[in-house]
Amino acid sequence: MKNEIANWNELPDIMSKEQFYRICHISKTTALQLLRSGRVPCQYSGKKTRCYQIQKEDVKKYLEERAVFPERYMAPIGWYGKGHTRTAKVALPLVCEDMTEYYISRLDAYPDVLTVRQIADFTGYCKTAINHWCLWGWLKHFRRGRANIVPKVFFVEFLNAEHFRAIRRMTAQHIKLLKDFQAWKNRSD
Repeated sequence: MKNEIANWNELPDIMSKEQFYRICHISKTTALQLLRSGRVPCQYSGKKTRCYQIQKEDVKKYLEERAVFPERYMAPIGWYGKGHTRTAKVALPLVCEDMTEYYISRLDAYPDVLTVRQIADFTGYCKTAINHWCLWGWLKHFRRGRANIVPKVFFVEFLNAEHFRAIRRMTAQHIKLLKDFQAWKNRSD
């Protein structure tokens, strides 16, 4: 996908869905899904045509975030029609090395082996969700009695994995981690 635009100064401050999908090089259906889901903020007038009004700044923000976290803007399974499944994996951008370094720095105060409670505190997800990640094999872990324990190395690997990055209903803590990463990366550059 092409993320560069000829000139932001030539674009209107408020644009329609048609302008939005052409600027972003996405389909009409994908644009509709992004607007209806609220992933790209817009004003909905309720009219039959030209009912979406999108701020230019929101389009810029969408393009910047999509470049770093494309899986966050994927349409849900079945959105494009009956029987459509999303079988292709998303190609994660080459920020994983930077994210690994970022997560290691954030987890510096934690022990080398983490409990489910510590992972819950770090990510903002409940212990049940974390135990399910272990059960499904997404998060490598060991059992100590009836409790799951996760080496920090495996946890950092999971934080960079598609399963974690593609969670649809992210917690406030997860969103904060992603936003802090962007700020941390800007300071590092």
